[in-house]
Amino acid sequence: MFLRFLIVCLLFSFTNIIVAQYGGSYTYAFTRISPSARLTGLGEFNVTTSDHDPSFQLANPAAMNPSMHRHISISQSIFPGGINSGNFAYAHDFKRFGTYGFGVQYVAFGNIPTTDESGNVTGSMNPGEVAIYGGGAYRFGKLFSVGLNLKLLTSHLAQYTAVGMATDIAASVHDPKEIVLFTIAVRNLGGQFNSYTGGKREMMPMNLQAGLSFGFKELPLRFHFNLHDLTNWNLRYDNPADAANANLFEDTTTTKKKSYVGDEIFRHVVIGIEANIKKIVYIDFAYNHQRRMEYKQDTRRGLAGFSFGFGVRVKAISAHLGLSALPLKQTMGQLTININTAGFVKKKRVEEVVPN
Repeated sequence: MFLRFLIVCLLFSFTNIIVAQYGGSYTYAFTRISPSARLTGLGEFNVTTSDHDPSFQLANPAAMNPSMHRHISISQSIFPGGINSGNFAYAHDFKRFGTYGFGVQYVAFGNIPTTDESGNVTGSMNPGEVAIYGGGAYRFGKLFSVGLNLKLLTSHLAQYTAVGMATDIAASVHDPKEIVLFTIAVRNLGGQFNSYTGGKREMMPMNLQAGLSFGFKELPLRFHFNLHDLTNWNLRYDNPADAANANLFEDTTTTKKKSYVGDEIFRHVVIGIEANIKKIVYIDFAYNHQRRMEYKQDTRRGLAGFSFGFGVRVKAISAHLGLSALPLKQTMGQLTININTAGFVKKKRVEEVVPN
């Protein structure tokens, strides 16, 4: 049953993939925001983490597993300028039928004044975007799992509204002890039902990702290597200043054009490392080269491109804080609270009644 459902969604998705992978802009960009503080600490684009947090479903549906059973995850991100984003997720395991979950992701841009063509303030608006999603994962033995999400997307910007639908598909391979994990995932395959103005439908932020992570039996460290946007080779901003030097006085001297092959390759790469103390305290660190190159400044490079995370798990509750450096000494902060609702239910003891 699950495989049939997966095939139908694949057929639906591939009808849109050709449109989705071209062009330099797209709508529903908020779906690329990391749904978990732990993933933010590991570089935002991460499909190589599998644990009890159901918010991982949005990044990699194949990561859903029985340890997420009856877990609730609540995440909140604060961006500069009063923009905030959040994610709510819940997962339930049905044993041999797989693990399934649902959630809501949103972004609110705050109160923004509206003006006429002369710059006179005419009122205000509160634009926002929402994704309602659901899906699940099915494991084939102890080595292989596949997962799928379906998402209904809405975007409201002033008097304009757009509605669309997208699919996330992923597959993971891991050893029985999960020391090594390899994942390939395609996110946001789909399209719009209607655009903002009723005209041409805009593209989705389709993202083909692949990742490998590995740990050690005796060492509490795990290394993560993730690749993103694999269908779009050149992620560089076309900066005129990077072009070959031009001479205003028509000098015929030519200069060799600088090669950016190495930079283009590493813009797809995110490297992270996570340390844990008895799976109670987690410390994350990552480097995202694309973020570094986009956010750095010639006069002040700072920590742009680097991200950090810290988490604590105590019985049925865990909390994780992720920090991602932004330009101009700004920082995006994200907090995720995970609650195991099954942990609050005490098993009743049935005492045997001995007849007199």
